[in-house]
Amino acid sequence: MPAEIEPPELARLVDFAERPRKSDWSLRSALVRYAQPEPQRVNDILELVRRVDATLGKHRARLERDGPALWEAVANGGDGPDAYVVGVLRAARELDGLGEVLATWAVDRAGKRPDDEVDRVVADVAQRLDVLGVPREERPPGPRNRG
Repeated sequence: MPAEIEPPELARLVDFAERPRKSDWSLRSALVRYAQPEPQRVNDILELVRRVDATLGKHRARLERDGPALWEAVANGGDGPDAYVVGVLRAARELDGLGEVLATWAVDRAGKRPDDEVDRVVADVAQRLDVLGVPREERPPGPRNRG
């Protein structure tokens, strides 16, 4: 059985895409609702979520082993035991905050959509991940034109 990630705040952050929020909406479930009016924005968010999830998955052992020190660095600044992982966790924290915004919007869609906040977070997180060198997912080639 794999070890648990400690502290609990770090474990919740690592689970940022699936963790229940307002009225049990997760980031992913709120994205389903947000995709109806904004499919491209949702596609952009999901690409970032996949990049962060894949990277954190590859560093699961470090998260389990050095969780308290990593969380200290994320919460209070510094690089902790691994500047790369801390940087990815900080990107996850931004997406986590966006999850709160989108879950709140999904529950009560009256008023303005959170498009400006989405655009800001997507631009910031994409830049952070690019600077860190977090790989983009490889897309298979599209269907061939057979006509």
